[in-house]
Amino acid sequence: MTAFSLSQLKSYTNQHFQSEGYTQSEDSTLIVGADSASFQYPQQFMLYNRSALKHPVGLLMYQAIVELKEEKIRYSADSIFVQNYIRNRYSRYVADNKSPQPLSEWQQRWRDKQQDRLNQQIEKSFEEQLQQLIDAIQQQKIEQVNVTNLEDW
Repeated sequence: MTAFSLSQLKSYTNQHFQSEGYTQSEDSTLIVGADSASFQYPQQFMLYNRSALKHPVGLLMYQAIVELKEEKIRYSADSIFVQNYIRNRYSRYVADNKSPQPLSEWQQRWRDKQQDRLNQQIEKSFEEQLQQLIDAIQQQKIEQVNVTNLEDW
């Protein structure tokens, strides 16, 4: 990476935030530090499930912080929250009416939910295999009874 002086980093960063590449929404505010070497701004992006179909499961919102030092840039995220998405009555994905959850709580609930699904899948698979075995045994018994009846005739 090319070395930049602090004044170059400041001017390039200011240019970036004032360009069309950085679009501010109505509720986002760029906060520039008194020394103009730090910038804070809200960011967000959609989270999708990992299935074959791409369905949103939430909106990740956080406060991005860019700090500039001589030839260094530090990018960090603070106040990370997730807004859950659900299907509405028109089968479109929309944010639910609950307040956003901290990322750590959301991740734990997501893991628990996925674990429950896994347990349900395992249980269903066992039940299906057991039912197939029972059906096969019953089928063999019916066939044996039919053979016995033919021999008695």
